[in-house]
Amino acid sequence: MINFKQLSTKQIYSISIAIFLSIIAIIVIGCILYPNIFYDQWIWKYYWGPVVADADPTMATAIHNGIEAREGYTIVSELTYGIILVVSLFLIYKLLKKIEISIDWIFCLSLMPYILFGPVTRVLEDTGYFSSPIVYFFISPFIYIQIAGYAILFLIIGYFIEKKWKKKYFKTNTILFTGGVILLSPFLILISQWIAGYQWGNSSGVRFDVFLLITGIVTLIAVIVYFFPRFAKSQKDISVYKNPLNLSIIVGHMVDGLTSYVSIYDPLNMGLPKYIEKHPASNFLMELWPPLFPIVKFILIIIVIYVFDILYKDELKNHANLVGLIKIGILILGFSPGLRDLLRVTMGV
Repeated sequence: MINFKQLSTKQIYSISIAIFLSIIAIIVIGCILYPNIFYDQWIWKYYWGPVVADADPTMATAIHNGIEAREGYTIVSELTYGIILVVSLFLIYKLLKKIEISIDWIFCLSLMPYILFGPVTRVLEDTGYFSSPIVYFFISPFIYIQIAGYAILFLIIGYFIEKKWKKKYFKTNTILFTGGVILLSPFLILISQWIAGYQWGNSSGVRFDVFLLITGIVTLIAVIVYFFPRFAKSQKDISVYKNPLNLSIIVGHMVDGLTSYVSIYDPLNMGLPKYIEKHPASNFLMELWPPLFPIVKFILIIIVIYVFDILYKDELKNHANLVGLIKIGILILGFSPGLRDLLRVTMGV
């Protein structure tokens, strides 16, 4: 039996790579020898098929060898992507630790262009701006792989530039942020053109009223959370919710929760087109009671922040970077799909 405590870091990495390559080899061999089971019933049905269906706005399903794949996520795909996300966060954490990057609010701001890149380009894909095969690069999970690649590339470039020149304006975070802005800018211009009236696809109409409604409610929630500690008996503990990163997590998930609720159920009868929820868990909550999804999201985020910054504050004080990275990951999981949905509704896509 292997005693992992006695293994060196190099040995652990070697074992991890061997396991990863073994899994890939099993999948490849399985697809060659038993394509109906490994490809048709598994890879196509749960991973690639939904991407193909999502890429074509004229259909919600795609069929291969009689196997139907629906646009959106399934329990199987969400669990898989969740595991990949956890592993990826661990590897990114190791990289950031190696190059001595502090994972804090400043680092989160440096990542903001990349966080915006995902929902902005996904909305452009929804408008039909991209054609095949380019369109597949802007559908999840490939869009997130693309974003991670860009961010890591500029992070490493920034690290070496800072080491070489050691100037204030050559800080790693500055290079990271600048690279993201360069990547994001052309797509923001396209979004602006669509909203201004130059539309290359079908639109039900630009809806600034929905945008103002959602952002207004989210802003109100953020203001209440920010000022609540002033009126609480124990300001010392709950003041952590005023922390910029924590407040951003709440804002991001409220954008997601409220946009889903408003766009799908149109509670104010604003005449919105019919939208559907792709995630099984959130769809289950809204079927129980439509407002339950944003409410549960808010409660869960409050609990997560409480666990990290109050309940286990002392135990985690030596793991600030790991906690920071997890928080940024949680922010992305809420804000990215939420902003995409908000932009879709605003642009009438």
